[in-house]
Amino acid sequence: MSKLLVADDDRVVLFTLCEGLRQAGFQIIEARDGLQALALCQSQAPDLALLDLRMPGLDGLELARRLQAETSVPFVFFSAYNDEAYVQEAVALGALGYLIKPIQATTLVPMIRTALARANDIDGLQGAFDTNRSIATAVGMLMHSEGLDQASAFERLRQQARSRRCKLEELAQAMILDSQQGK
Repeated sequence: MSKLLVADDDRVVLFTLCEGLRQAGFQIIEARDGLQALALCQSQAPDLALLDLRMPGLDGLELARRLQAETSVPFVFFSAYNDEAYVQEAVALGALGYLIKPIQATTLVPMIRTALARANDIDGLQGAFDTNRSIATAVGMLMHSEGLDQASAFERLRQQARSRRCKLEELAQAMILDSQQGK
């Protein structure tokens, strides 16, 4: 059972979403402000945090910054505001989704399942980077040279390895060697 944190200062929205998500089979942690949400994410490490943008204490955007800096909890935003600047900032912070209120728990479930799967993919990439420095270095080189984000650079490296029918690590080591020889 996946554990979700839902943070919203509107008690009616919080109650409605939390009850609906519990009925859908999720374990729910509730927070009524950004500071409480941060503390709960730090202490209970939910699988995903659903964050309202405007909350007392820490707003959703600042909370997301703190989650990135201090935890590994992925997040999704929901808001009454459909402002493009908010959406762009959410994307820049690495949000796995951005939803506009009103939201019903039943329509939220597919997005949550998708976000959880994406978060697992990202965790898998991070694990590959942590255990294999050659791959991490090659991904970083692609990020720098091609202007890609980490996931896109990893996918590009993986596709190149497949097309050349070689192991990912072999391709990464060859890229590093080529780079060193080109100096």
